[in-house]
Amino acid sequence: MSKLNPVNGNVILRPIENEEETIGNIIIPDMGQELPDIGEVVAVSEIYNFNLGEYVPSEIKVGMKVLLPKMGAQKIKVDNQDYWITNQTSILSILEE
Repeated sequence: MSKLNPVNGNVILRPIENEEETIGNIIIPDMGQELPDIGEVVAVSEIYNFNLGEYVPSEIKVGMKVLLPKMGAQKIKVDNQDYWITNQTSILSILEE
């Protein structure tokens, strides 16, 4: 497998399918609403802080699930696996279990 190494404050995500919301056995349709994309972080780069003149660690960590806007990431395929690459500032939220 090829190893993807993000640079310049980017993050690599594995897409996760949005699940339909259910109550009991009843499926609640999304009524055509565009839901944000959900991805699992597989690699993160450090961010260069120009004020400090050094690289700083990211608050985004491998294994986290995050929300992205629909058109917020570059889609790529490596070794027959889909990935997204986006800048850390494009991440809308971290999903906590």
